[in-house]
Amino acid sequence: MSVHRGEVLVLFNNAKQLWDDHINVEHLREMALHIWGEDSRAMMANFEPTDAILMKYQNNIANCERAIRGNRVLDLGCNNGLYSYAAMRHGASHVVGVEPRGMFVDGLNAFSRKHNFPMEFCREYDSALPELLKEHKIDTVLMMGMDTFMPWEERMYDLRRSDVKWIVLQMHSLPKSWMGIDKEISEKARARFGTPVGFSLHYESHNVDTRAVINPLHRDEADPQTGFQHISPNGEIDLKKSSSFRTLRSKDYISKFIEYAGFTVEKALEQNTPVTDPTSMAATHGLYEWFLLQNKKG
Repeated sequence: MSVHRGEVLVLFNNAKQLWDDHINVEHLREMALHIWGEDSRAMMANFEPTDAILMKYQNNIANCERAIRGNRVLDLGCNNGLYSYAAMRHGASHVVGVEPRGMFVDGLNAFSRKHNFPMEFCREYDSALPELLKEHKIDTVLMMGMDTFMPWEERMYDLRRSDVKWIVLQMHSLPKSWMGIDKEISEKARARFGTPVGFSLHYESHNVDTRAVINPLHRDEADPQTGFQHISPNGEIDLKKSSSFRTLRSKDYISKFIEYAGFTVEKALEQNTPVTDPTSMAATHGLYEWFLLQNKKG
């Protein structure tokens, strides 16, 4: 059954039960060990999924199993591989994780080979998406929270032109009430271009983690293993290389772009209240939207 946009997200009471039924915590500890080494043992000793993790797991994986089970899945920006692994545990026939940081790719591939899991990980950027889709004969793409760090619309155009059948999309969105459009500007825009359908908010911040994609100008200078690009040769923070230019879109803009690009919306849910989680700034201080999209041809 399709869930239409506008219905609020409810974290199902059985989210933790679904997690326990599908996710082997010992596998997660081993994945962490392959990526971070011995430093991860203490971190993962008493691991339990946070509310933010359960929320993302439920709405990107468990609720989208129809697009995952039996399909070849590509996880764009797979990070530590948690959701790639979850997709595999929910029946994906093969999973390809795409990640620019070598320590994640090398560790996850070693973990997957050890268990003979149908997962492989590639050290690539989002710009390689069209080639990866063809090379791996991908049916379903997971694109979770990548919209603030990459040209989201370009990747959506890549997907629309491809043979991919399903897109699982997690977006950071802004309610239109957060920013009013000046009446004079709105009227001029309407007279010249048509009725405004939403807005994008661009802001500058700093790369304080290991996302190598944040500053594309200095991407080639990032450490190939960790992704750090903001440490100068003398060990100081290099503010020029660490700066980032991020983008958030309004709910209206996101919906209109999906419609314009020609995708069919099978499900659309929105988070109605932040989730208190000290490990997830985005979940604590923002709101997510989730879409299950079909790429129907003809």
